[in-house]
Amino acid sequence: MLVVAAFGPYLPLPGVRTEQVVVYLAFLVTLLSGHWTRVPVGGTAVVLGLLTTILLIAVMGTFGPVPLMTSWPAGSVTAGLDNLLLPIAVVLTVGATVHLGVDRRRTLTVVCRLLVAGMCANAILAYASTLTDLSPVLARWWNNGPVDDLMTDTVAGRASGLGRFSGIFNQPAEAGIAYALALFAALYLAREAAALYGVAAVVIAVGGVLSVSKVFLLIGLPIALWQAIRHTSGRRLAPIVAAMAVVVMAYQVSGADWAGAGYLTRLFGAGDDVLGWYTAGRIGDESTLYPLVLAVLRESPWFGFGAGGLAAPYDNGWVEALCVAGLAGVVIYTAVLGVLVALWLRKPTDLEPATARFAGGVVLVLTLGSVGVPALTANRVATLAWVLLTLLLLARPDAVREPNPPVRIPARIATRHACGRAPVGQGG
Repeated sequence: MLVVAAFGPYLPLPGVRTEQVVVYLAFLVTLLSGHWTRVPVGGTAVVLGLLTTILLIAVMGTFGPVPLMTSWPAGSVTAGLDNLLLPIAVVLTVGATVHLGVDRRRTLTVVCRLLVAGMCANAILAYASTLTDLSPVLARWWNNGPVDDLMTDTVAGRASGLGRFSGIFNQPAEAGIAYALALFAALYLAREAAALYGVAAVVIAVGGVLSVSKVFLLIGLPIALWQAIRHTSGRRLAPIVAAMAVVVMAYQVSGADWAGAGYLTRLFGAGDDVLGWYTAGRIGDESTLYPLVLAVLRESPWFGFGAGGLAAPYDNGWVEALCVAGLAGVVIYTAVLGVLVALWLRKPTDLEPATARFAGGVVLVLTLGSVGVPALTANRVATLAWVLLTLLLLARPDAVREPNPPVRIPARIATRHACGRAPVGQGG
Protein backbone atom coordinates (compact mmCIF):
# COMPACT_ATOMS: atom_id res chain seq x y z
CA MET A 1 0.00 0.00 0.00
CA LEU A 2 2.80 2.42 0.89
CA VAL A 3 4.78 1.61 -2.25
CA VAL A 4 1.77 2.05 -4.53
CA ALA A 5 0.90 5.35 -2.84
CA ALA A 6 4.41 6.67 -3.50
CA PHE A 7 3.54 6.69 -7.21
CA GLY A 8 0.29 8.60 -6.69
CA PRO A 9 -0.37 12.18 -7.90
CA TYR A 10 -0.91 15.34 -5.91
CA LEU A 11 -4.38 15.81 -4.49
CA PRO A 12 -6.53 18.96 -4.84
CA LEU A 13 -5.35 20.02 -1.36
CA PRO A 14 -2.40 22.42 -1.70
CA GLY A 15 0.92 20.59 -1.45
CA VAL A 16 -0.59 17.23 -0.46
CA ARG A 17 0.38 14.01 -2.25
CA THR A 18 -1.44 10.68 -2.24
CA GLU A 19 1.67 9.24 -0.62
CA GLN A 20 1.39 11.50 2.43
CA VAL A 21 -2.27 10.70 3.08
CA VAL A 22 -1.70 6.93 2.96
CA VAL A 23 1.50 7.00 5.01
CA TYR A 24 0.04 9.09 7.82
CA LEU A 25 -3.25 7.17 7.92
CA ALA A 26 -1.30 3.92 8.24
CA PHE A 27 0.88 5.56 10.90
CA LEU A 28 -2.20 6.67 12.84
CA VAL A 29 -3.65 3.14 12.74
CA THR A 30 -0.33 1.78 14.00
CA LEU A 31 -0.29 4.24 16.91
CA LEU A 32 -3.93 3.70 17.90
CA SER A 33 -3.69 -0.08 17.69
CA GLY A 34 -0.67 -0.15 19.98
CA HIS A 35 1.22 -2.47 17.63
CA TRP A 36 4.18 -0.09 17.64
CA THR A 37 5.02 -1.38 21.12
CA ARG A 38 5.99 -4.71 19.54
CA VAL A 39 9.03 -3.16 17.85
CA PRO A 40 11.98 -4.61 19.79
CA VAL A 41 15.06 -2.77 20.97
CA GLY A 42 17.59 -3.03 18.17
CA GLY A 43 18.32 -1.43 14.83
CA THR A 44 14.77 -0.20 14.39
CA ALA A 45 14.68 1.45 17.80
CA VAL A 46 18.07 3.10 17.32
CA VAL A 47 17.16 4.58 13.94
CA LEU A 48 13.74 5.69 15.21
CA GLY A 49 15.43 7.34 18.19
CA LEU A 50 17.82 9.27 15.97
CA LEU A 51 15.09 10.36 13.56
CA THR A 52 12.86 11.43 16.45
CA THR A 53 15.69 13.43 18.02
CA ILE A 54 16.29 15.51 14.90
CA LEU A 55 12.51 16.03 14.61
CA LEU A 56 12.30 17.30 18.21
CA ILE A 57 15.22 19.68 17.68
CA ALA A 58 13.54 21.07 14.56
CA VAL A 59 10.20 21.45 16.38
CA MET A 60 11.81 23.31 19.27
CA GLY A 61 13.57 25.56 16.77
CA THR A 62 10.20 26.29 15.18
CA PHE A 63 8.61 27.42 18.44
CA GLY A 64 11.68 29.43 19.42
CA PRO A 65 12.85 30.74 16.04
CA VAL A 66 16.15 32.48 15.52
CA PRO A 67 15.87 35.96 13.94
CA LEU A 68 16.61 35.61 10.24
CA MET A 69 19.52 37.78 9.21
CA THR A 70 20.24 35.93 5.97
CA SER A 71 19.35 36.68 2.36
CA TRP A 72 17.01 33.65 2.35
CA PRO A 73 13.53 33.82 3.86
CA ALA A 74 12.14 31.15 6.17
CA GLY A 75 10.96 27.96 4.51
CA SER A 76 7.70 26.08 4.87
CA VAL A 77 7.27 24.62 8.36
CA THR A 78 4.65 22.13 7.12
CA ALA A 79 6.92 20.80 4.38
CA GLY A 80 9.84 20.61 6.79
CA LEU A 81 7.86 18.67 9.38
CA ASP A 82 6.65 16.30 6.67
CA ASN A 83 10.22 15.61 5.57
CA LEU A 84 11.24 14.72 9.13
CA LEU A 85 8.11 12.85 10.23
CA LEU A 86 7.46 10.70 7.15
CA PRO A 87 10.53 8.43 7.60
CA ILE A 88 9.52 7.83 11.24
CA ALA A 89 5.97 6.97 10.16
CA VAL A 90 7.16 4.51 7.49
CA VAL A 91 9.72 2.74 9.70
CA LEU A 92 7.34 2.38 12.65
CA THR A 93 4.43 1.22 10.47
CA VAL A 94 6.41 -1.35 8.50
CA GLY A 95 8.42 -2.46 11.53
CA ALA A 96 5.29 -2.98 13.65
CA THR A 97 3.60 -4.89 10.82
CA VAL A 98 6.54 -7.24 10.38
CA HIS A 99 6.81 -7.89 14.11
CA LEU A 100 3.16 -8.90 14.21
CA GLY A 101 4.25 -12.04 12.41
CA VAL A 102 3.97 -11.06 8.75
CA ASP A 103 6.25 -13.05 6.46
CA ARG A 104 9.07 -10.58 5.91
CA ARG A 105 10.57 -12.31 2.88
CA ARG A 106 7.25 -12.59 1.10
CA THR A 107 6.49 -8.94 1.86
CA LEU A 108 9.89 -7.93 0.50
CA THR A 109 9.20 -9.84 -2.70
CA VAL A 110 5.82 -8.16 -3.17
CA VAL A 111 7.35 -4.73 -2.49
CA CYS A 112 10.09 -5.39 -5.04
CA ARG A 113 7.59 -6.48 -7.69
CA LEU A 114 5.52 -3.32 -7.17
CA LEU A 115 8.62 -1.12 -7.22
CA VAL A 116 9.94 -2.70 -10.42
CA ALA A 117 6.55 -2.43 -12.13
CA GLY A 118 6.13 1.20 -11.07
CA MET A 119 9.57 2.28 -12.24
CA CYS A 120 9.19 0.39 -15.53
CA ALA A 121 5.97 2.33 -16.12
CA ASN A 122 7.78 5.55 -15.21
CA ALA A 123 10.57 4.73 -17.66
CA ILE A 124 7.99 4.19 -20.42
CA LEU A 125 6.45 7.57 -19.58
CA ALA A 126 9.89 9.17 -19.70
CA TYR A 127 10.60 7.62 -23.09
CA ALA A 128 7.20 8.74 -24.38
CA SER A 129 8.11 12.26 -23.20
CA THR A 130 10.98 12.27 -25.70
CA LEU A 131 8.45 11.74 -28.51
CA THR A 132 5.59 13.96 -27.35
CA ASP A 133 4.99 16.58 -24.68
CA LEU A 134 3.41 14.88 -21.66
CA SER A 135 3.95 17.83 -19.32
CA PRO A 136 0.21 18.67 -19.03
CA VAL A 137 -0.38 15.15 -17.69
CA LEU A 138 2.76 14.66 -15.62
CA ALA A 139 2.44 18.11 -14.05
CA ARG A 140 -0.16 16.68 -11.64
CA TRP A 141 2.58 14.49 -10.21
CA TRP A 142 5.06 17.39 -9.90
CA ASN A 143 2.84 19.74 -7.90
CA ASN A 144 -0.78 20.83 -7.71
CA GLY A 145 -0.65 24.42 -8.88
CA PRO A 146 -1.80 25.76 -12.26
CA VAL A 147 -0.72 23.42 -15.05
CA ASP A 148 0.80 26.19 -17.15
CA ASP A 149 3.04 27.23 -14.26
CA LEU A 150 4.02 23.65 -13.42
CA MET A 151 5.33 23.10 -16.94
CA THR A 152 7.85 25.92 -16.55
CA ASP A 153 8.25 26.67 -12.82
CA THR A 154 9.04 23.17 -11.57
CA VAL A 155 12.38 21.40 -11.60
CA ALA A 156 10.98 18.65 -13.82
CA GLY A 157 9.52 21.18 -16.24
CA ARG A 158 12.82 23.01 -16.61
CA ALA A 159 14.81 19.77 -16.77
CA SER A 160 12.66 18.46 -19.63
CA GLY A 161 13.75 21.49 -21.64
CA LEU A 162 17.30 20.14 -21.32
CA GLY A 163 16.28 16.68 -22.41
CA ARG A 164 16.21 15.22 -18.87
CA PHE A 165 12.97 13.28 -18.46
CA SER A 166 12.15 12.02 -14.98
CA GLY A 167 8.54 10.91 -15.46
CA ILE A 168 6.39 11.49 -12.38
CA PHE A 169 9.35 12.66 -10.26
CA ASN A 170 9.82 16.39 -9.88
CA GLN A 171 13.61 16.18 -9.70
CA PRO A 172 15.93 14.05 -11.85
CA ALA A 173 18.00 13.26 -8.75
CA GLU A 174 14.94 11.80 -7.02
CA ALA A 175 14.15 9.76 -10.13
CA GLY A 176 17.76 8.56 -10.22
CA ILE A 177 17.58 7.16 -6.70
CA ALA A 178 14.22 5.50 -7.38
CA TYR A 179 15.58 3.91 -10.58
CA ALA A 180 18.61 2.63 -8.66
CA LEU A 181 16.42 1.08 -5.95
CA ALA A 182 14.22 -0.53 -8.61
CA LEU A 183 17.26 -1.86 -10.47
CA PHE A 184 18.54 -3.54 -7.31
CA ALA A 185 15.05 -4.96 -6.75
CA ALA A 186 14.98 -6.36 -10.31
CA LEU A 187 18.33 -8.11 -9.78
CA TYR A 188 17.03 -9.51 -6.51
CA LEU A 189 13.92 -10.89 -8.23
CA ALA A 190 15.91 -12.23 -11.21
CA ARG A 191 16.62 -15.34 -9.14
CA GLU A 192 13.06 -16.55 -9.74
CA ALA A 193 12.52 -15.29 -13.31
CA ALA A 194 15.76 -14.23 -14.96
CA ALA A 195 14.36 -13.38 -18.40
CA LEU A 196 11.40 -11.34 -17.13
CA TYR A 197 13.32 -9.26 -14.62
CA GLY A 198 16.31 -9.02 -16.91
CA VAL A 199 14.12 -7.18 -19.42
CA ALA A 200 12.68 -5.10 -16.57
CA ALA A 201 16.21 -4.17 -15.50
CA VAL A 202 16.98 -2.93 -19.02
CA VAL A 203 13.79 -0.83 -19.12
CA ILE A 204 14.67 0.65 -15.72
CA ALA A 205 18.22 1.38 -16.88
CA VAL A 206 16.89 3.20 -19.95
CA GLY A 207 14.68 5.31 -17.69
CA GLY A 208 17.64 6.14 -15.49
CA VAL A 209 19.68 7.22 -18.51
CA LEU A 210 16.83 9.42 -19.77
CA SER A 211 16.78 11.22 -16.41
CA VAL A 212 20.54 11.91 -16.77
CA SER A 213 20.77 11.57 -13.01
CA LYS A 214 24.33 11.45 -11.73
CA VAL A 215 23.16 9.48 -8.70
CA PHE A 216 21.97 6.75 -11.06
CA LEU A 217 24.70 6.91 -13.69
CA LEU A 218 27.69 7.25 -11.36
CA ILE A 219 26.49 5.30 -8.31
CA GLY A 220 23.41 3.14 -8.84
CA LEU A 221 24.17 1.75 -12.30
CA PRO A 222 27.83 0.80 -11.59
CA ILE A 223 26.80 -0.98 -8.36
CA ALA A 224 24.03 -2.87 -10.18
CA LEU A 225 26.35 -3.86 -13.05
CA TRP A 226 28.97 -5.08 -10.60
CA GLN A 227 26.38 -7.18 -8.78
CA ALA A 228 25.03 -8.58 -12.06
CA ILE A 229 28.48 -9.54 -13.37
CA ARG A 230 29.92 -10.71 -10.07
CA HIS A 231 26.99 -12.72 -8.76
CA THR A 232 24.92 -13.69 -11.83
CA SER A 233 25.64 -16.72 -13.98
CA GLY A 234 26.11 -16.35 -17.72
CA ARG A 235 22.81 -18.13 -18.34
CA ARG A 236 20.94 -15.50 -16.35
CA LEU A 237 22.98 -12.58 -17.67
CA ALA A 238 22.40 -13.47 -21.34
CA PRO A 239 18.74 -12.30 -21.43
CA ILE A 240 19.77 -8.97 -19.89
CA VAL A 241 22.47 -8.37 -22.50
CA ALA A 242 20.17 -9.49 -25.33
CA ALA A 243 17.36 -7.20 -24.16
CA MET A 244 19.76 -4.28 -23.90
CA ALA A 245 20.95 -4.88 -27.46
CA VAL A 246 17.36 -4.96 -28.71
CA VAL A 247 16.56 -1.66 -26.99
CA VAL A 248 19.66 0.03 -28.43
CA MET A 249 18.94 -1.22 -31.97
CA ALA A 250 15.30 -0.17 -31.76
CA TYR A 251 16.34 3.29 -30.67
CA GLN A 252 18.84 3.57 -33.52
CA VAL A 253 16.30 2.39 -36.11
CA SER A 254 13.67 4.84 -34.88
CA GLY A 255 16.01 7.75 -35.57
CA ALA A 256 14.82 9.53 -32.43
CA ASP A 257 16.65 12.73 -31.58
CA TRP A 258 17.10 12.91 -27.82
CA ALA A 259 17.96 16.39 -26.61
CA GLY A 260 19.54 14.99 -23.46
CA ALA A 261 22.26 13.14 -25.38
CA GLY A 262 24.48 16.22 -25.39
CA TYR A 263 23.91 16.76 -21.67
CA LEU A 264 24.79 13.12 -21.05
CA THR A 265 27.97 13.41 -23.13
CA ARG A 266 29.10 16.49 -21.22
CA LEU A 267 28.66 14.55 -18.00
CA PHE A 268 31.86 12.66 -18.78
CA GLY A 269 33.91 15.70 -19.77
CA ALA A 270 35.05 16.95 -16.36
CA GLY A 271 37.65 19.70 -16.29
CA ASP A 272 40.05 20.64 -13.50
CA ASP A 273 37.32 20.90 -10.84
CA VAL A 274 36.25 17.25 -10.95
CA LEU A 275 34.38 17.39 -7.66
CA GLY A 276 32.44 20.48 -8.69
CA TRP A 277 31.66 19.00 -12.10
CA TYR A 278 30.21 15.72 -10.87
CA THR A 279 28.25 17.34 -8.03
CA ALA A 280 26.81 20.03 -10.35
CA GLY A 281 28.60 22.75 -8.39
CA ARG A 282 27.28 21.64 -5.01
CA ILE A 283 30.81 20.90 -3.81
CA GLY A 284 34.03 22.23 -5.28
CA ASP A 285 35.88 25.44 -6.04
CA GLU A 286 32.70 27.47 -6.52
CA SER A 287 30.23 25.59 -4.35
CA THR A 288 26.62 26.75 -4.66
CA LEU A 289 25.94 25.41 -1.16
CA TYR A 290 28.82 27.23 0.53
CA PRO A 291 26.96 30.56 1.04
CA LEU A 292 23.99 28.70 2.54
CA VAL A 293 26.17 26.69 4.90
CA LEU A 294 28.12 29.79 5.89
CA ALA A 295 24.89 31.67 6.68
CA VAL A 296 23.64 28.92 8.99
CA LEU A 297 26.99 28.59 10.75
CA ARG A 298 27.07 32.34 11.28
CA GLU A 299 23.49 32.84 12.49
CA SER A 300 22.45 29.60 14.24
CA PRO A 301 25.18 26.96 14.08
CA TRP A 302 24.13 24.50 16.79
CA PHE A 303 20.39 23.96 16.21
CA GLY A 304 19.59 25.64 12.88
CA PHE A 305 16.38 27.49 12.03
CA GLY A 306 13.72 24.93 12.91
CA ALA A 307 11.57 22.67 10.75
CA GLY A 308 11.02 25.34 8.09
CA GLY A 309 14.72 25.90 7.58
CA LEU A 310 15.48 28.34 4.80
CA ALA A 311 13.65 28.76 1.49
CA ALA A 312 16.62 27.55 -0.53
CA PRO A 313 17.39 24.38 -2.51
CA TYR A 314 19.37 22.19 -0.14
CA ASP A 315 20.61 19.68 -2.76
CA ASN A 316 22.42 17.79 -0.01
CA GLY A 317 21.26 15.67 2.92
CA TRP A 318 23.69 17.21 5.40
CA VAL A 319 22.87 20.76 4.33
CA GLU A 320 19.17 20.10 4.92
CA ALA A 321 19.97 18.71 8.37
CA LEU A 322 22.16 21.74 9.08
CA CYS A 323 19.43 24.20 8.14
CA VAL A 324 16.67 22.60 10.21
CA ALA A 325 18.69 21.31 13.19
CA GLY A 326 22.17 22.84 12.97
CA LEU A 327 25.36 20.91 13.64
CA ALA A 328 23.37 18.61 15.91
CA GLY A 329 21.30 17.64 12.90
CA VAL A 330 24.43 16.99 10.82
CA VAL A 331 25.75 14.64 13.50
CA ILE A 332 22.41 12.81 13.73
CA TYR A 333 22.05 12.49 9.93
CA THR A 334 25.55 11.01 9.80
CA ALA A 335 24.71 8.69 12.70
CA VAL A 336 21.61 7.38 10.89
CA LEU A 337 23.66 6.53 7.82
CA GLY A 338 26.37 5.08 10.05
CA VAL A 339 23.89 2.75 11.76
CA LEU A 340 22.56 1.58 8.38
CA VAL A 341 26.08 0.92 7.12
CA ALA A 342 26.96 -0.91 10.35
CA LEU A 343 23.88 -3.12 10.11
CA TRP A 344 24.84 -4.03 6.55
CA LEU A 345 28.55 -4.61 7.26
CA ARG A 346 27.73 -6.83 10.20
CA LYS A 347 27.06 -9.52 7.60
CA PRO A 348 24.28 -11.22 9.53
CA THR A 349 23.97 -14.96 9.19
CA ASP A 350 20.19 -14.67 8.93
CA LEU A 351 20.33 -12.82 5.60
CA GLU A 352 20.90 -14.82 2.46
CA PRO A 353 23.60 -13.48 0.10
CA ALA A 354 21.14 -12.02 -2.45
CA THR A 355 19.32 -10.09 0.30
CA ALA A 356 22.60 -8.84 1.76
CA ARG A 357 23.70 -7.57 -1.67
CA PHE A 358 20.33 -5.90 -2.14
CA ALA A 359 20.67 -4.18 1.24
CA GLY A 360 24.22 -3.08 0.44
CA GLY A 361 23.17 -1.47 -2.82
CA VAL A 362 20.33 0.43 -1.14
CA VAL A 363 22.56 1.69 1.70
CA LEU A 364 25.36 2.76 -0.65
CA VAL A 365 23.05 4.65 -3.01
CA LEU A 366 21.35 6.50 -0.15
CA THR A 367 24.64 7.32 1.56
CA LEU A 368 26.56 8.49 -1.52
CA GLY A 369 23.44 9.99 -3.09
CA SER A 370 22.97 12.23 -0.05
CA VAL A 371 25.79 14.38 -1.45
CA GLY A 372 23.49 15.53 -4.26
CA VAL A 373 19.99 15.24 -2.75
CA PRO A 374 18.47 14.74 0.73
CA ALA A 375 18.05 11.04 -0.05
CA LEU A 376 16.47 10.07 3.29
CA THR A 377 13.70 12.69 3.09
CA ALA A 378 13.14 13.28 -0.64
CA ASN A 379 9.57 13.20 -1.97
CA ARG A 380 8.41 9.71 -2.98
CA VAL A 381 11.95 8.37 -2.61
CA ALA A 382 11.81 8.51 1.19
CA THR A 383 8.81 6.19 1.36
CA LEU A 384 10.32 3.69 -1.08
CA ALA A 385 13.73 3.78 0.59
CA TRP A 386 12.52 3.40 4.17
CA VAL A 387 10.14 0.56 3.29
CA LEU A 388 13.09 -1.32 1.78
CA LEU A 389 15.48 -0.45 4.61
CA THR A 390 13.01 -1.63 7.23
CA LEU A 391 12.39 -4.93 5.47
CA LEU A 392 16.06 -5.52 4.63
CA LEU A 393 17.91 -4.35 7.74
CA LEU A 394 15.79 -2.92 10.54
CA ALA A 395 13.05 -5.52 10.99
CA ARG A 396 15.53 -8.34 11.31
CA PRO A 397 14.37 -11.97 11.17
CA ASP A 398 16.09 -12.85 14.47
CA ALA A 399 13.94 -10.22 16.20
CA VAL A 400 10.71 -11.21 14.47
CA ARG A 401 8.23 -13.61 16.00
CA GLU A 402 7.80 -15.95 13.05
CA PRO A 403 4.22 -17.24 12.53
CA ASN A 404 3.66 -20.86 13.56
CA PRO A 405 7.28 -21.65 14.50
CA PRO A 406 8.25 -25.29 14.02
CA VAL A 407 8.28 -27.45 17.15
CA ARG A 408 11.74 -28.81 17.86
CA ILE A 409 11.91 -32.11 19.75
CA PRO A 410 15.01 -32.58 21.92
CA ALA A 411 17.26 -35.40 20.81
CA ARG A 412 16.81 -37.27 24.12
CA ILE A 413 13.03 -37.37 23.75
CA ALA A 414 13.21 -38.26 20.06
CA THR A 415 15.52 -41.18 20.91
CA ARG A 416 13.14 -42.53 23.54
CA HIS A 417 10.22 -42.36 21.11
CA ALA A 418 12.29 -44.18 18.51
CA CYS A 419 12.95 -46.94 21.06
CA GLY A 420 9.28 -47.22 21.94
CA ARG A 421 9.64 -45.71 25.41
CA ALA A 422 7.59 -42.78 26.64
CA PRO A 423 9.34 -39.70 28.02
CA VAL A 424 9.53 -39.32 31.76
CA GLY A 425 6.38 -37.79 33.24
CA GLN A 426 4.05 -39.11 30.53
CA GLY A 427 1.85 -42.21 30.63
CA GLY A 428 2.60 -45.27 28.61
